[in-house]
Amino acid sequence: MTNKKIKFTVIIVSIIVIFSYFFTAVYSFHQFHKGIYYNNKKLIKDYVEWEELRENFKNYINIQLLKETQKSEELKDLGELGILFTGIAGKFVESMLDSYLNPEGLSMLLENNQKKDEIPKPSFLTLIGGFTIMNFNSLSSFYVTYENEGQKLPIFFNRKGLTWKITQIDFPQDLLSDFK
Repeated sequence: MTNKKIKFTVIIVSIIVIFSYFFTAVYSFHQFHKGIYYNNKKLIKDYVEWEELRENFKNYINIQLLKETQKSEELKDLGELGILFTGIAGKFVESMLDSYLNPEGLSMLLENNQKKDEIPKPSFLTLIGGFTIMNFNSLSSFYVTYENEGQKLPIFFNRKGLTWKITQIDFPQDLLSDFK
């Protein structure tokens, strides 16, 4: 093979690898979008890493409960009993997450969601447009920021082989204060 053919082959292979990398990310995001739009449990299941997402959410809730315990004068006055109540609340929330943070639970939420008509119908334009809202933060991770009523929720996708799956959602620091 001549030197020019080798250089041309290396350039073509590099372009194909880079295109494939970005296409797999956009495609996975688009498939999840289709799963949400059509309330397709299989697509939702395939593009979410449920165990990791549940674990991240449990950690977030436990940290927020601990912060609320430290701020609450009533719980401080209870001393160790207040910590016990926080632990029980954390276990109750973990149990609820195990029950409802799964494809069926998300499907049920989608069925009852008032804003489901605001989701754009999946099409070639939403496939291509998905690339414009993706923010890559490493070679194996990107996030999309979902906005709802002025609150921003970054949704993180991590690469698992050739597909990308949701592994984390960053909830606002004041999420639990809304439930008081």
